[in-house]
Amino acid sequence: MSVELWHQLFPSVAVFLWLCLAVLIAGTVRSFTGFGGGLALAPLFSLFMAPADMVVVVLLLNFVISLQTLPQTWRTTNWKMVWSVSIPALAGVPLGVWLIEWLDPTVTRRFIGVIVAGLAALMLIGWQYKGARGKIQDWCVGVTSGTLTAMAGVGGPPLVLYFLSDKTVSSVVLRSFFMMFFAFIQLSTMAVFLYKDLINTKQILYSVSFMPVYFVSAMIGSYFFHRALQSSASLIRRLSLWFLLLVGSVTIVI
Repeated sequence: MSVELWHQLFPSVAVFLWLCLAVLIAGTVRSFTGFGGGLALAPLFSLFMAPADMVVVVLLLNFVISLQTLPQTWRTTNWKMVWSVSIPALAGVPLGVWLIEWLDPTVTRRFIGVIVAGLAALMLIGWQYKGARGKIQDWCVGVTSGTLTAMAGVGGPPLVLYFLSDKTVSSVVLRSFFMMFFAFIQLSTMAVFLYKDLINTKQILYSVSFMPVYFVSAMIGSYFFHRALQSSASLIRRLSLWFLLLVGSVTIVI
């Protein structure tokens, strides 16, 4: 990679190192919980990238990590649960692509901040969805998640608020569900982006630059989940939420 191209991607070495730290934290959180990667990365990346570039980089990073963890999560995946929201999510992807082309980048960035900070705040105060569950609700959650994934790379909030409050689903099954759903919707969204000619070399170079860090973070998160910190899962979850709240809030005001 030439020096000129490097400066086009990253204004300075300090910016690159800060973004690598964000990638490390985001990947660890995602691998530990099954979600949160895009929520942490999208607000920070949106400060330095155009919305379409940011979404593609977030999707590529998360999709590659999803493939890495696929053998572990396949055995514990509830496929009925996955398909109940994955099919509706496909309907939301074209809407999200249209919005990312139509909305002003500053509006998109602040919208991402509101979504991320809002989710973190709701979860920190302990709010839980206690309404009805069924096909209508699944479709609403799925379409919204698909739209947010394509528009901003942050399709997690509707799913997190809807499924985390379901006490009949274990943490292992829930983590596998998040991993499988996002692998499916990320691949579908990238296919639409490719069809719309919204994927370019710059996005690939961004993704390649961060991929080694994201691989390391995935291994760290998996280790925490399977061995090291299950007894401290509640503390890690709260620290992750505070991190998301901070990142989202900063994105709103900048």
